[in-house]
Amino acid sequence: MKNRGFYWEIKDILTQFVAAFDDTVISRYDKNRYAKETIEVRYVFGPKQRVMYDIINKAQNLTLPAIAVNITGITRDESRVFNKLEPSYLPGVASQYGPRVAKVPAPVPINIEVSMSILSRYMTDMDQILSNFVPYNNPYVILSWLLPEEFGVAYNTEIRSEVLWSGSVNLTEPTDLSYSDKFRIVGDTSFTIKTWLFKEANDPMNIIYKVDANFFNVNINNKIIGYEDYATYSDIPINYDYTDVVTVSAIPSFTNLFYTTSGSTLPVYKPITIDRGKDNSFIVYGKRFDYNNTFYLSANTSNFYKNYTAVKTAKSPIISAYDITDKVSVLNDSIFTLNLPTNTLSAAGNFTIVSANSAGWVSTNAGYVITVE
Repeated sequence: MKNRGFYWEIKDILTQFVAAFDDTVISRYDKNRYAKETIEVRYVFGPKQRVMYDIINKAQNLTLPAIAVNITGITRDESRVFNKLEPSYLPGVASQYGPRVAKVPAPVPINIEVSMSILSRYMTDMDQILSNFVPYNNPYVILSWLLPEEFGVAYNTEIRSEVLWSGSVNLTEPTDLSYSDKFRIVGDTSFTIKTWLFKEANDPMNIIYKVDANFFNVNINNKIIGYEDYATYSDIPINYDYTDVVTVSAIPSFTNLFYTTSGSTLPVYKPITIDRGKDNSFIVYGKRFDYNNTFYLSANTSNFYKNYTAVKTAKSPIISAYDITDKVSVLNDSIFTLNLPTNTLSAAGNFTIVSANSAGWVSTNAGYVITVE
């Protein structure tokens, strides 16, 4: 599937899970039960077999205690499925045009099965590690995280995920050891994290960027009917001829391009050549330049200018271009000027002028290609 929502839900929730446990500190005691040494327990992500292999150094000494955390499975939680069709509508981030609505599709409830293996050399270490988390998982703890910001909700929205402990720890001690084997105790337990996966945040601001309106010339018995006549003729078959389409779009558009030099203004209707060793200015006419627009040069040469970046919008494909917004003055919604002082451009080549807003971008077409010498 081309569309996919990926908001790091699984990685972030596992990071929080480990963070809830990884401040474990144990002590080593003398015969009078006085603490003489404090040790921080290491948490490692991976199956215990791999961790046991990795923590053996060249001298074949285990660095213990250590705790291995690993995902063993992910399942869809039928008991938490609700509101499968309708999304939630929440207050969205306001823009200069007023409040907006954020559409949050219903997430899929999942259960992440997590195994935890405690590796220690001494039973006292194992007892202390169990005492660190068992009393606080009776029977669960809650992890708090935020709704992904890609949905454009106006405020931080908390999501709570339950971490349910299995309630048992299986202890394994070695029974057959050779003289070179190191004694270690393994405690295996597991948890279930009840969390969510979100669908793609498709247009989180719920903005309509383009509207096509079709107009038809309707003729019944040589009479053009109006709204007040519709009920009279509603049961009569209508023959209509397609007449026109009017498109209302938020994407900017260009209509005219002018090159200004030496006090004169010349219309650009075919490719032109300019000298980058001189001051060069352009006047561009069109529509929708005053909607937080950014401006770019799209060139066929590398290192043509600084600020090379990707241009990402809602409805137009992603392109890469040189950001020259600081060289542009927007006079009104229909006119902007582009000023390129002497030696602003770093190399010779061809370029077109691009204007973009959140809806999309427009570029001067092939007839307006400008060559720089």
